[in-house]
Amino acid sequence: MKRFLISLLLNLCLASVAMTAWSQNLMLSQEESEDEIAVVGYFCKNDTMTYRQTHNKYKIQGNDTTVSESYVEEFMIVVTDSTSDGYKMKYIPLSFTLQDADTVTSLMTNAMSQLMQSVVCEFTTDEMGLLKSITNWREIRDQLKKGVKATCDTLYATIPDMDSIMPRKSLENILLLHFSTEEGIRNSYEELENLFGLHGSTFDLGDKEVDTEEQGYPQHISARIGYTTIEDEEDDFDGDYAISTLSTTTIPVEDVMDLGFGALSMIVSDMANDSLEAVRDQIVDSLKIAKPNGAEVIVKEYYGFFLNGWPKEYYFEKAFDLGFGQNIETRYIEWISRNWHIYVRDDESTENKDI
Repeated sequence: MKRFLISLLLNLCLASVAMTAWSQNLMLSQEESEDEIAVVGYFCKNDTMTYRQTHNKYKIQGNDTTVSESYVEEFMIVVTDSTSDGYKMKYIPLSFTLQDADTVTSLMTNAMSQLMQSVVCEFTTDEMGLLKSITNWREIRDQLKKGVKATCDTLYATIPDMDSIMPRKSLENILLLHFSTEEGIRNSYEELENLFGLHGSTFDLGDKEVDTEEQGYPQHISARIGYTTIEDEEDDFDGDYAISTLSTTTIPVEDVMDLGFGALSMIVSDMANDSLEAVRDQIVDSLKIAKPNGAEVIVKEYYGFFLNGWPKEYYFEKAFDLGFGQNIETRYIEWISRNWHIYVRDDESTENKDI
């Protein structure tokens, strides 16, 4: 149980570390330039894209690698309407496959995901393709309430005496609170933000280096923006483009632990809180020796787009070392099929239009 709580604490530390929105630091001003790329979606009603997402969480300590979560899911994005104000779309789950079922985290993820397979997410974007809102978030919220129960059933059935350390009611209330608003529902669909979070932004072509302390922590960002080469004549187009970034953020160990401990202390019992306080102090003292300059969080991201603004692929990797091994999370979204219609601007005819 103690090992589980420490593991949960460290995972919360990793999840709670807030990253500066690098796109705000790399975006251009409104001045026109020939050496730039604008992320704009030229979508049509009934356009369909199918994607596969592979997600992994693991820890590397010495020569040992421990996988805590691994799954593959497929989903479809369909444009249901196109207006002057933007687009209406649907996110349709197709499949979910758990790759590693040996951990509590994986079992909890599987319980929630299997329940959500029947739920279609309806969302809107602006005229550029930027994600705006989830229109049926209340329907999704109600289904997620059932998912919270299924997840807690799995957790408390798997770990003996869990309720004495982390009261089930407290955990359920925190999770239900998280899913009680549209923002909370939107945060649970990370892939939509990954695919439609940059539309409407404009970036300089080429390489760029940025240093910032917008959130109070030193952060260095390296970025490369440019057009991609045609590797497959059937799949790729002249005009496809990509944005890749690498950011390194240095955070004092006390702040990292406070973030994780603050989240955990809201759901564990008073007795467990006393134990965690002692554990926290021991960890902080050790980390000050191991990481005197603070903990580094390294994030890699790659956004690939087709020439018409449809997301082509997305890669995310976050590495975080607190002195107990390197915690790594990766997420890769790739397109696997597409069905596009012809996009025509109001001032153009339909002649010679072929994408």
